[in-house]
Amino acid sequence: MKITNELLDSIKGPDGTWPEDPAVPKDMPPLPVTDDPGLDPDSFLTTHYSNTVYPPRVANPPPPLNGLVNQTNPLEIDVLWSMRSPYSYLSMHRLLWLYSNYNVDLTIRFIMPIAVRSTKGGSGKAGGMFGIQYKVPDLMWDTVRQGKFLDVPFVYAVPDPVWQDLYPPHEEGFQYVHPPEKQPYIHWITRLGAYAQMKGKSVEYISEISYIIWSGEVEHWPAHVKERFNRIEGLDYDEAIEFIRNNPEKVDAVWLDNSDFMNHTGHGGVPLMVFQNEPFFGGDRFEQFLWRLQQSGLTRRQNPRPPFTTRPLRWPDGI
Repeated sequence: MKITNELLDSIKGPDGTWPEDPAVPKDMPPLPVTDDPGLDPDSFLTTHYSNTVYPPRVANPPPPLNGLVNQTNPLEIDVLWSMRSPYSYLSMHRLLWLYSNYNVDLTIRFIMPIAVRSTKGGSGKAGGMFGIQYKVPDLMWDTVRQGKFLDVPFVYAVPDPVWQDLYPPHEEGFQYVHPPEKQPYIHWITRLGAYAQMKGKSVEYISEISYIIWSGEVEHWPAHVKERFNRIEGLDYDEAIEFIRNNPEKVDAVWLDNSDFMNHTGHGGVPLMVFQNEPFFGGDRFEQFLWRLQQSGLTRRQNPRPPFTTRPLRWPDGI
């Protein structure tokens, strides 16, 4: 099956966009045109690169100790996050437990997902890992398996936060991404995340919004975004939307800066946990990430803080 104008017209709404969803605010400002930057020659991974023949440009020092780690001197962690990434969501339970129960300062940094930021000006061709034919079928199987392994409620999001053709997986045209200006959901929820980050509420934002997208708890998650957003202490959905409408450059600067921050690590995948400039990619590196925190003096809080959660099934013993 080839992507043709007739095919696209048959799956678009009458105005060439996704069928209107009343949950999504109208008349939002357009986003800046972006694409993936080139490799940063001064990124952490490139400066520490060694192939055992040539030494790294930057020597690998031992993990620095942060002195006595406590509530006034926490370990500082950044996590690059995509609202479209099921693997980001599948790491959330452990991140929330870490944030709630340990002396860490955790900032979730929202970025646009690779399927949107790699469309080369709206041509519709998915880039990066989504350009690999087997990746999506593997993802659809593996995420369900990972949810069961972690004992985390998970279903693939309906609707998908990115309007992308992911079926049938065996035919030509599979993985077509609709142009960024036609996307109904991802810009909305990423900008809301950037606003929450500006307000110091990024952890609370994923706890509420990522959960309803990927847990399967609610039908048609977009209809629940406003109510769940308003659950976050200190945030108001209508105020957030009005701020985004009136100050798009300030909000977009947040996720654009996050993209620059990510590029400087040398990595492009999410979830990407960054501690002292060192990137740890994916939930399967979570124990290595905790190990590094322990090397730098990770300690428990005297009292847990919200958002509260239960101890993860796969949390390592002795931490």
